Amino acid sequence: MGIFDRSTTGHITAPVTVTLERGAMIFFAETIGETDPIYLDPTAAHAAGHPDILAPLTYIAVIGTEAGKTAHRLGQTDFLDLIRADLRVLLHGNENYSYHGPLYAGDTVDVRTEIVGFVDAKGGQLEIAKIRQTMTHPERGLVVDIKRDLIHRLSHEAAA
Repeated sequence: MGIFDRSTTGHITAPVTVTLERGAMIFFAETIGETDPIYLDPTAAHAAGHPDILAPLTYIAVIGTEAGKTAHRLGQTDFLDLIRADLRVLLHGNENYSYHGPLYAGDTVDVRTEIVGFVDAKGGQLEIAKIRQTMTHPERGLVVDIKRDLIHRLSHEAAA
């Protein structure tokens, strides 16, 4: 018996709106060592034809985390709580990001998470939650589609 709440299969969370803040994006870009000015300087971004600084592709992880925090502030259940993820034994598995458009400072996106399903692996030593998360801009539509596996490494104590 696993830890994940498998009855959540098929559940889609209510959308959570996240606004991309320029200062946080610049800090992130600097932290990952980004040097292209379109990620750091609004003037350079405008000169390159962008409305504001561009979000680095890996900034998507920050948006997902912020969506979870926002859900908690709004009294909604974050998908990790919904599936009863145990952070003590949770691992990240496969992740697939499909980008359909850019994200800029000042953008707002709606983040939705679908619990696709659950599978067991390694003779019951692992259980895997299949998750799909989408980020949609109100005018540009779907900008990011994420598929990821979250894994519980099960021990006798954790599964009991």
